[in-house]
Amino acid sequence: MTNRSDFLRNLKGQQVKLHPLQLEGWDVTVYLRPQTLGEIRDVLLKSDEKEKVGQGITVDPLFIARNIARMVRDEYGELLFNADDNAQMEELMSSLEGTAPSVSKQISTAYNKLNEPNSEEADAKGN
Repeated sequence: MTNRSDFLRNLKGQQVKLHPLQLEGWDVTVYLRPQTLGEIRDVLLKSDEKEKVGQGITVDPLFIARNIARMVRDEYGELLFNADDNAQMEELMSSLEGTAPSVSKQISTAYNKLNEPNSEEADAKGN
């Protein structure tokens, strides 16, 4: 029979896995991993900013860079960029501006697939 402490112990033992992504034409591998619930919570806590953007009150010119920055990691799982560091986001955006949309699309598509539930995570009812 499962009790609360067993549940919490097993929950804490779960590791989010890194997934390598080889971008077309690149000579290095980028790593992605699904967001943790803590990271999702942190984004939701900033939801007031999204609401302002939706109302046209503010538009973040670094939005694309911030999204990419939250996805790409090194082989140890560390983020390559700090999405809250405007200088890093300016540098990333400047580099992205000269690329085809396929680069960010490859990253986003692979990342979104990682965040979809798979058959191991869902029961027969899709829960």
